[in-house]
Amino acid sequence: MQCMMKAICAQCLQRHVDPVTGDETFVFSCVNQDQPMDQVDFANLNSRLKANSVMEKITSLWLDYLIERWQPARV
Repeated sequence: MQCMMKAICAQCLQRHVDPVTGDETFVFSCVNQDQPMDQVDFANLNSRLKANSVMEKITSLWLDYLIERWQPARV
């Protein structure tokens, strides 16, 4: 699924390393979903996804709390 932010938030920033030259580049994966597999830095990707998962879990807990607390009384 593509992000609607289109290179604004940088949560999808992906590091690429050219296997021949060793040059490092960065792309927004929300904009460019077709990436050459041999250039993707998977260790960097794994670290970034783990960092994102912490915020996703905190957000989920916060939303559960808000929904439970502010749920309107049923009639």
